[in-house]
Amino acid sequence: MGTHKNRDRISYLPWDVLDNILVRLPLKEVVRTSILSSNWRHKWTGISQFVVHDKCIPKWISDKVARWGSIMEIIRQVQLCHDGAIEKFKLAAYCRPDHSDLDQWIRFLTSKGLKELILQEFDSIKRFNLPFCLFSSPQLNRLELFGCRFKPSSAVIEFRSLTTLQLNRVCISGHMLECLVSNSPVLERLILLDIDHQIVLRIRNPNLKYLKVDSNFDDICLEHSLLLATVDIGLRVGVTPRFFDSGGGQLFLGNISLPDRLPTMLQHLSVLELKDVRLDSMTEVMVCLCIFRSAPNLEKLLLSVADTTAYSRPSVEFIITQSLSNLYFEQLKEASIRAVQGVIPELILIQFLLARSPVLKK
Repeated sequence: MGTHKNRDRISYLPWDVLDNILVRLPLKEVVRTSILSSNWRHKWTGISQFVVHDKCIPKWISDKVARWGSIMEIIRQVQLCHDGAIEKFKLAAYCRPDHSDLDQWIRFLTSKGLKELILQEFDSIKRFNLPFCLFSSPQLNRLELFGCRFKPSSAVIEFRSLTTLQLNRVCISGHMLECLVSNSPVLERLILLDIDHQIVLRIRNPNLKYLKVDSNFDDICLEHSLLLATVDIGLRVGVTPRFFDSGGGQLFLGNISLPDRLPTMLQHLSVLELKDVRLDSMTEVMVCLCIFRSAPNLEKLLLSVADTTAYSRPSVEFIITQSLSNLYFEQLKEASIRAVQGVIPELILIQFLLARSPVLKK
């Protein structure tokens, strides 16, 4: 009886309850449970989520390759002992992964019913080639990649459960990116940062609600994305965004005459952020006005302006005043214009925002 009373209760909890406790602890602390008793020696290797960050690596290890070696000691034990599902893996540590090791580990994860794969900024001499098995992971709902390469392949790309996709400094063709987005039917959030090459960005996804783009693209085309509620587009210096009508879709315009508004109104768009807009560029001003007119329910506008020539062409001032003359921001409650230099196009824009936003609060 005494042995039963003194027996620790945690060790005999159902595994799903114990797993729910362990995944909330830092991985370093979870690994330390192996010294509690022989019963706990390999228990940590069976948890369903692994988040690897800098605190998992001994402080005295500074070399990037050696730091990855320390991470691999954890991974090898998991590969050897794990016999359940792995729902999440996140790499957020300063290291230089061996590509062969990382390839084998991702293949292992995809065989374990992976739902979230997050690879954040790590050091690499060249881009990591993603294994093809990742492209057909039926349960994957979150994918964040850094420093990777999507190799051309005849393999079918299909993410039936993917809701969040973030690509940062990846190498991918325009065609493959288009397939990736269109073959993710429940995708809601798409974030594209510093894509390696300047490609045509064509987005066709009716379920998309959030879009953030901070990269150079030759063209941007949105089709059948009527549920978009938040759009954040960074306009790089020297690159003019060109949108064109794709027939039955949404965005549109090129180096030809631009329409007042889009073919289909962006009824769900409530938050819009545009970065580094050149108010001395006729095309960029017209693109912005076209989007403004097409978003009748816009509630929050965040706009940062690029360096603007003090004496802009009269045509630019004309397009700002004339195009805004019949534009009202009926639902706009908050507006922010950053990097203002006080030149005429900026002052005209501010003046009209104040005059044409009847419910503006901030």
